[in-house]
Amino acid sequence: MKTNRRGALLLLGSTLLASCAAPQTVSQDTTDPFEGGIGGTGIVGTVFGNRNLSINGLKVDLSANTSVTSPIGPKTQTDLAPGQVLTVFARKAPDGIVSREISIDFALVGDFKVNGANASVNSVPLIGWQGALGQGRTGQRVAVSGTWTPNGVRPSRIDPAPQSMDVIAGTFDGAGVGGVTMETRSSRPMAGSYTVAFGRSQNDGFRVEQFKSGRFTTANGLKYLSVDGYLETERKAPGFRIAGLGHSFARDVQLGQIGQRRAIYFGAYTGRFNARIGVIVPDDFRTRDRVLRDGLDLAPSSSVLRL
Repeated sequence: MKTNRRGALLLLGSTLLASCAAPQTVSQDTTDPFEGGIGGTGIVGTVFGNRNLSINGLKVDLSANTSVTSPIGPKTQTDLAPGQVLTVFARKAPDGIVSREISIDFALVGDFKVNGANASVNSVPLIGWQGALGQGRTGQRVAVSGTWTPNGVRPSRIDPAPQSMDVIAGTFDGAGVGGVTMETRSSRPMAGSYTVAFGRSQNDGFRVEQFKSGRFTTANGLKYLSVDGYLETERKAPGFRIAGLGHSFARDVQLGQIGQRRAIYFGAYTGRFNARIGVIVPDDFRTRDRVLRDGLDLAPSSSVLRL
């Protein structure tokens, strides 16, 4: 049995179909936090499909006015491909969710190095890299689309990259990103912020030539978030953050039952992410595609975390 379809529609103004086996759902309450429409919604997740995008189980349409950018140069809508991680700012339309701004997020750009069963880019381990989509090959310069974990990046797509500066993009911890120490002569970003570092990877760290900080920096009216990722611990309440995201949870969000599993989170954004629902999803890209391609299945037997 599935949750009330109307409730799922209101959740993000999207059709959430349920034809696949249901992932486990963890929720703070059973009320709909998005009653009355979605306003401006930010989505961070892996894309399935091309023209008709599916991200985090949500159907996201493109319009003629949808802009596409990336940290390694201008992009167009034709550059969108399955397995890429996108940051999308969207608004509700009469027939669904329409994207206004899309950034193709590359967690890493640099030399693809393999040592036995282990692989890395810019000294960041690639977890489960053999299952990634794309045409990137070992020894090449590549752009890695993937999701940060506490121990590295789980890539969903690896493609050849142009000759440009190396890139590491994720949460800046005060010393670097993803456990890589960064040297720079410029001012450092705020600790905890989403940061794209451009520079050169070295044996002892990463020499930064430029930082760019922030996510959804041009998105006016951001009200809600849908984010795919893994939790990592932090000292501030509620004791967790989504690895690589750069947005903190509201202090009272209950996250203990999710643990180290991958999840998609939904909730309001008011300077902090007040996540209301977390859906546990598979690690593997292809398995996750089968589960999410027709939307989320929110089962009523799911455990509920109340505030």
